[in-house]
Amino acid sequence: MADMETLPQISPQAALNLVRNMAEGLLTLHRKNIFHGGITPKLICLREDGGDALLLPINIYPAQPPVDMGDFASPEWVTGAETTFTPGMDIYALGLALYILLTRKTPMEAGFAMPSSLIKCSDAVDSAVSRAINPDTRERYRDLGDFITDLDKAIANPSGRNAASIPPPSSSPAIPALNMQKGQSNIYYYLIPALIVGIVLTYTCILYKKDVVRMRNDYNEQVQKENNAKAEAARQANRDARRHAPATAQNTAAAIPSPVPAARPAQTPAVPKVSAEPGKINWSLQPGVKVRQSSNRNMLGAYGPKKAVDGNTSSRISDVSISATGVVEGKTAWFGIDFGRETNRTIEKVVIYTPANLTLLGTMEKFKVILYGNDKNVLAEKTFSTTPSEKSTNVTSWKLDAPVKARALRVESANPSQPLALTEVEAYGPEDAEDTPAPAPAEK
Repeated sequence: MADMETLPQISPQAALNLVRNMAEGLLTLHRKNIFHGGITPKLICLREDGGDALLLPINIYPAQPPVDMGDFASPEWVTGAETTFTPGMDIYALGLALYILLTRKTPMEAGFAMPSSLIKCSDAVDSAVSRAINPDTRERYRDLGDFITDLDKAIANPSGRNAASIPPPSSSPAIPALNMQKGQSNIYYYLIPALIVGIVLTYTCILYKKDVVRMRNDYNEQVQKENNAKAEAARQANRDARRHAPATAQNTAAAIPSPVPAARPAQTPAVPKVSAEPGKINWSLQPGVKVRQSSNRNMLGAYGPKKAVDGNTSSRISDVSISATGVVEGKTAWFGIDFGRETNRTIEKVVIYTPANLTLLGTMEKFKVILYGNDKNVLAEKTFSTTPSEKSTNVTSWKLDAPVKARALRVESANPSQPLALTEVEAYGPEDAEDTPAPAPAEK
């Protein structure tokens, strides 16, 4: 499978069958608490005759420690979040193999797109693939049996249309139902009068039900009017009796007004969330902020735009705190934060965290940060370049020469063919004082 360029394109159903059969073989090992621990394209051999793929058992865990699986290693294993091998790690590698068999690309090369946006396949295929390679272990398959069950659903409907529901083509034209053979009684002479009688009876029943409902409503309305008249007469008699009755202690006490309830204390306005920057507010985390990004439709669900403004600066995929964009031909990938027209924020410093050593997600080698006003006028902008490093996160800081009152912040890729992968975007500034009206001049 490492030589995909030399192999012909296979159908989605064939790819699903190959991975499904490998998963079934692994399930036998998993039930004995034995894991492969080394699934890579080099160990997946595709047969020329189209038969089952061979998954070479070079490595067996725990008899041997897991090998270096490169991009096929699960995020929690790479980052050290899990110290022992789990079934989800084999499932992650199989899910990546299925994605590549379907699309001929890695998620990074495909711009994190769902398979259905690249090839003709059903939603069931998208669901199985995206769940198998979800970096969040809580969202990923925990058992190969569940993965196989969803693969079977996808195999039954690989291209979005169930073939079993399509009627087979007929070799001869259909014979009209009324063209009966000689000597056979024609039942339509009896069915048509019966059908007419049935329609008449049904219509009569509908009219009868409407009449019954109308009569019931008229009766209820008349009863309600009589009850209201009786109640009004009783209230009038009570008022006349109180008017002519002598004043008593009870009447006097009844005339004492009830105490007025105390006014509710004024609600204190919500205090902005305090950020890690001393004396500054991180406006990216405040209520009412809207985040958007380019090509976020048909994206693998683990990398949504809100992940870049959740306050988590770790780029470990196991934390699922990455916002990733795809690549659209002829357009530049971007990520934006809208502070709101009525809540423009004073920005003094921008800090951006980007993944550094996650090959499948890629790195942001060159990108631009822009601050806009209400009329989309550019208030400040700067281009940044990052270099790969051994750290899990690259940190880019921009301290503005002078504070600006910005409506929106935008991170834009400098290369149209390069997606964006953001861990966190922070925009710092002082807490904005509320605008108070100027005091009126004193009268002379």
